[in-house]
Formats: sequence, C-alpha cells, structure tokens
Amino acid sequence: MLKIVVIILIFIVVAFFFFKSSSPEANTWLEENQNKHALAGNRFAGTEDAISFVNKLYDLGAVKVVISSDSIYKDKDRIEKEGGPYADAIVVTMPSSESQKAALFEIFKQEAISQGIEFNSETDVKNNKVFIWWD
Repeated sequence: MLKIVVIILIFIVVAFFFFKSSSPEANTWLEENQNKHALAGNRFAGTEDAISFVNKLYDLGAVKVVISSDSIYKDKDRIEKEGGPYADAIVVTMPSSESQKAALFEIFKQEAISQGIEFNSETDVKNNKVFIWWD
C-alpha cells in the first residue's frame, strides 16, 4: 500500500513539472547566469559544460530544452555567494523523428545510469517530454 502511495506521489510531482509553462529555455538561462556552476554542479564541470550538454541535446533533435522552474534555487544568499541561481533539472521536449528520439534516449539512459537509476522510454516520457534531474 505504501509503495502505491509513493508511486502516485512521484507521478503527481513529475506531472506538475511537465505542466509548468514558466520554465526558461536552458541555453538562454545558462548563458545569462553568472553562477559558474549554474546547472547540476555534481554532473557538469561548470556552466559552459552544461551549455555544451544542452547543445548536444539540440543537435540530436530535441525540440526544446528548458530549466525546470521548480528546480531553480534562487535564494538571495545563493545568488550573492555564487553569482546567480542554481538548478538541478531540465525538461526536454522530444522530436517526432524515431531516430532522433532513439539518439536522445541513449543520452538519457547514460544520465540515468550515472545517477544509479534506469531510464525507460515507455514510462519516462510524459506529454512528449522527459524530465532529467541530477542529485
């Protein structure tokens, strides 16, 4: 019973992220951000590395990549200390091309493995979008 409740709660949280429309485009947000480690500091060497990753997603066919607005930490102390806000998640809008989807799925699988989880294209794509979060 507890497992079902947890699964439902996770589904609600993930669905909430997908329906948020105020999420900024990733490259724009990263390029304007003065934080040297603006996205997933435990994954990327710095903001430039994160920009390269986002560009790779676009090169592989992503329609849009946004910074999940609910994953942006923009408290005053952080901005003063680090130079800008910090985020730990993105949302990728998938292309219609099956070959492009397959290429993106490979990247998502690698990212999931690095976080100790699995990516499943059957269950992890919601409304043609994929939520990627780094712990």
